[in-house]
Amino acid sequence: MNTQPSPSPAFIGIDIGGTKTLGVAVNENGDLLEERLLPTPQGAAELIGTTSSMYFELSERVAQSSPERFEVLGLGIGIAGLVDIDGKLRRAPNLVEVDGLDIGPILKSKLGVPVYVDNDVNCAALAELSDGVAASANNSLLVTLGTGIGGALIVDGRIHRGAFGMAGEPGHMIVNPRGLICACGKQGCWEAYASAAGLKNLAIDKAKNGRLQQINDKVQGDLNKIASEDITQAARRGDIQSVELIDDFAYWIALGLTNCAALLDPELIIIGGGLVAEWDLLGDRIRHSFDELLLASTQRNRIPIKPAENGKAAGAIGATLLGRQR
Repeated sequence: MNTQPSPSPAFIGIDIGGTKTLGVAVNENGDLLEERLLPTPQGAAELIGTTSSMYFELSERVAQSSPERFEVLGLGIGIAGLVDIDGKLRRAPNLVEVDGLDIGPILKSKLGVPVYVDNDVNCAALAELSDGVAASANNSLLVTLGTGIGGALIVDGRIHRGAFGMAGEPGHMIVNPRGLICACGKQGCWEAYASAAGLKNLAIDKAKNGRLQQINDKVQGDLNKIASEDITQAARRGDIQSVELIDDFAYWIALGLTNCAALLDPELIIIGGGLVAEWDLLGDRIRHSFDELLLASTQRNRIPIKPAENGKAAGAIGATLLGRQR
């Protein structure tokens, strides 16, 4: 007679970003069991392969865990791009050759479990609503600053997806019609100035004009090798030109947030994504520029700007909720 207890429920969430893909496995209470981080591959077939292998690896780990074994009951996918109301990826400016990918049905047939798909920042917002900074606010805006810029609107305590599921894409607001070229191909998107890619764009522009000598020396004149970490590290060392660039970058972030606030009047703005790791450099600078730019900032209710509590894992944790809540 088999007296071994039945496995406990587990759920997997995978956050597919512009450069990195993070997978997590959690129990039914949302406690983290396992995680795995890989570079985001190029191409639809490669993306399906990486996502599948990550799912099988995490499933195997939790199935063999000790002392408690788990069985995965569902997979949630958060993906960077325009995801329609049916979970189909329509457009992904920061991913390669995946536009139109209907990833949910493909993975369901390969993995044999229910698969739920949403925009990655909607997933992050679910995590913040469930167990994060958004839990105390009914109407808030989540903006993720990573390779690109993503957004999610929380209205009356729920994710607002719009008529076709694609609401909340502030990264492609035009903030400078004759400005820098965005990854989406359009000119002057907020993302071209206020994301990690935007910081690199601003750095290249300054370096071409004889600024950022420390950064230029590090990359030996090959400006395409500049990374956002080079700039933030130089600013922390006290390099004046890098500090000036961080000031400019924070202004561009604040400019987009101000436009969002003027339209939405949120009670809270949440900042997520990889650049949250630089909040000690950016937070006060963003606040200062935001207060200067926002109409009637001293006459209206103050809008707090806070980092996401779930950090870089918010999208993957929120993706598990796509299955857990069903």
